Amino acid sequence: MGVDRRYPASAILTFRPDSGHDRYWCVPPKPERRPYFIASLLDLLGEWNSCFVWKALGSWPASAIPQRTNDVVHLRILKGLGLPLGTADAVEFSRPEIDSLVTLLFLTTIFGWSVGDDMYVIPDNGRYIMKTDHHDVIHVSFRDTEDLDRLVEAMAGRGFALSDDLPDETFKPAPWMKGE
Repeated sequence: MGVDRRYPASAILTFRPDSGHDRYWCVPPKPERRPYFIASLLDLLGEWNSCFVWKALGSWPASAIPQRTNDVVHLRILKGLGLPLGTADAVEFSRPEIDSLVTLLFLTTIFGWSVGDDMYVIPDNGRYIMKTDHHDVIHVSFRDTEDLDRLVEAMAGRGFALSDDLPDETFKPAPWMKGE
């Protein structure tokens, strides 16, 4: 696993060699469905004891302009989670802290509006790379097809099937959407 050599300035994480086993799920439009959606993804990332969260192109905010209410609320919640504000440090969440990890990822689905807000989540089993995306999707990369097939089927069983539609006009159809 490492930064994708094709896009070194973008800090895109990938498996080496790149497995090509990638999928994304559209974030539910109703905010009240998002915690269960996120918890389902985390639960289905196999056996893990901790997950590492990394903001590839940004740091945790240190302050907010008082007139920007969304930024103030965002910062307040990050402080409550005990994140290392003002740093670019990766943060580790143990399995018993999954509620805090779900809260952080939920927060990103609400307030994440640029590439600097996107985050990677890497479980310590090293079999998955999960990434929140400011385009209202969550990507998952898989080391092997067995994990991919199992997670896709299980997510569909929980009411979160893969979409046949692109999330917005900036997305190009993924190979799996074309039947490849």
